[in-house]
Amino acid sequence: MGTRLHLKQTTSLVLNPVVHTFLELLPLNRLEFMERIQNEVDSNPMLEVDDPISRDAEGASKEDETNLLEQKLKKADDSFVSHYEENGFLKPDPDRIDKNRAIELFSTEKEDLADHLMEQARTEFSPEDLRIARHIIFNLNNDGYLDLLIESAASALGTTPETIEEIRRRITGFDPQGSASRSLSECLLAQVPESPENDKLRQLIRSHLDDLARSRYEEIMKQLEINPDELNRLIERLRRLNPRPASRFEDSDIEYAEVDLLLIKDEQGYHVRYIEEGMPRLLISSYYQEMLEKPLDRKTRSYLKDRQRNATLFIDGLELRKKMIVRIAEFLVSQQKDFLDFGLKWKKPLTMKEVAQALNYNESTISRAVKNKFMASDRGLISLRSFFSYGIKGEFGFKHSVETVKEKIQRIIEAEPHEHPLSDQLIAEQLNRLGIRISRRTIRNYREELNLQNSSKRREEYKLKGE
Repeated sequence: MGTRLHLKQTTSLVLNPVVHTFLELLPLNRLEFMERIQNEVDSNPMLEVDDPISRDAEGASKEDETNLLEQKLKKADDSFVSHYEENGFLKPDPDRIDKNRAIELFSTEKEDLADHLMEQARTEFSPEDLRIARHIIFNLNNDGYLDLLIESAASALGTTPETIEEIRRRITGFDPQGSASRSLSECLLAQVPESPENDKLRQLIRSHLDDLARSRYEEIMKQLEINPDELNRLIERLRRLNPRPASRFEDSDIEYAEVDLLLIKDEQGYHVRYIEEGMPRLLISSYYQEMLEKPLDRKTRSYLKDRQRNATLFIDGLELRKKMIVRIAEFLVSQQKDFLDFGLKWKKPLTMKEVAQALNYNESTISRAVKNKFMASDRGLISLRSFFSYGIKGEFGFKHSVETVKEKIQRIIEAEPHEHPLSDQLIAEQLNRLGIRISRRTIRNYREELNLQNSSKRREEYKLKGE
């Protein structure tokens, strides 16, 4: 049997190592970023912080640096050789890979709620349903709830609201249970299995959270046909549920709003500036570079070459991170100028998907890049995430931001006749006459987010107040 030569064309990815470094740095907030820089400097002798004051005293530290290098070499073994060198920087992913897919796969940030849910979604959904699930998951708010307007998402994804709702409902059963819920009651119900022993607790969650908040215990016991001891047991079980599915993925450093950007307004408009103050400027060590030009044993030369390559990649990754954050911020500012000038009700509909398409990135990349990034302005601190808003279709293709619609709902309710409060359906009809096409269910969701009662409860409140 003869030997034959076959040619086969294949597609694989060799991810630029600079991009790989940049991906590790991109989602970090400023505190984490500074800590990462310091750790890199501490672990890599080829990196040094530019300090003009210490340059004159450089010669005095040569002996100490040499001793430090010798100590590191004693602990070193073959593992210090970079896996980049062995594997062509990165092994190709077996899936269909493009630039945006690579950014998602190789980011090494600490797992957040979106990452955790996506890992489960990949085993639960078909490729088409996974596309919808990804859209849902990357639009959860900081509590793990879904603020996304189902109708708008269906239009953007070319599917039906029923399909999106079914996929969202399945996600609420993922770990942590209640993720992607639309309301507190739905979130809590997702954590309580349907069974005879849970009937009373589910009734309490479904129908009496408001009564519980208002201490209407007699009403609850009457409706559920239970005694005070049983009510106390139900309340105790309720307290063990988690009203915020994203809470366990929170980073303790997030509470410190470290500013990455400065927004300056002048006669020409808005300008975004990356805040360099306080950031160390890194250099490749001239001392160790000179050492590489001298005769060295094989192990020392290999170690220094590896450290030199990693140092260069790290410095280039820092610059790439800076450019991406600034580019995204500049685009957000250019799109939301009215929001910055006139306030929340002037915010335009703008989604992460639209920004990703405009800048040629992946939607998940935009989400990671704006995570925990803040901009200082004359209006105070602005989160980059606050520039995003989903829109509701209006006449002639015009979109209204969710904030604008919520404000209109609130104004309609404030102006309603107290003897005949408007139902969600009547509010939807009023908005439809204003050119805003919106369903009764969406009105209910937005009303609940505004902490406004339904029409029957508002009528009772008006009576109690004598209005």
